Amino acid sequence: MKAAERRQKIIDMLSQTQVPISASTLASQLGVSRQIIVGDVALLRAANHDVISTPKGYVLSQALYSHQFIGKIACQHDPERTKEELDCVVSKGGIMVDVEVEHPVYGMLTAPLNIKSKEDIDNFVDKIEHSNATLLSSLTEGIHTHTLSCHSKDEFEEIKALLSDKGILLKSN
Repeated sequence: MKAAERRQKIIDMLSQTQVPISASTLASQLGVSRQIIVGDVALLRAANHDVISTPKGYVLSQALYSHQFIGKIACQHDPERTKEELDCVVSKGGIMVDVEVEHPVYGMLTAPLNIKSKEDIDNFVDKIEHSNATLLSSLTEGIHTHTLSCHSKDEFEEIKALLSDKGILLKSN
């Protein structure tokens, strides 16, 4: 299989699912190394294919925005409240698409999350607890924003109200 065919096959595979596919899985199915897949994905992104990396693998951005309403929230909390924040979003049917922080040198830093289930929350929290990694919000005294994908604007507003009631939503002065 030629490289261009392989890259088209990657897009085809990602287009047929809303579940992330790991580089190792793609490599195994296409008979190449994981590193070849990583390079292919970089080239696909350079060719304007919206392939997003998540902790579970690659997904097309359209899978993250599968709901009807997209909104942004601003939050501030200690790292210990991260699971509570995630639970609030998922319990109301939302998907936490990403996290963003404003870095004084690099500007806006964005990381994909794609957290939409209790299992996703548990995996994320487990990775944080069992690695030397810190949350992006640790760079900004806990201040960060999230893109949420929701079934409706009403669902989005319910999530905001719940986060506000718990003191997680950033208050405007």
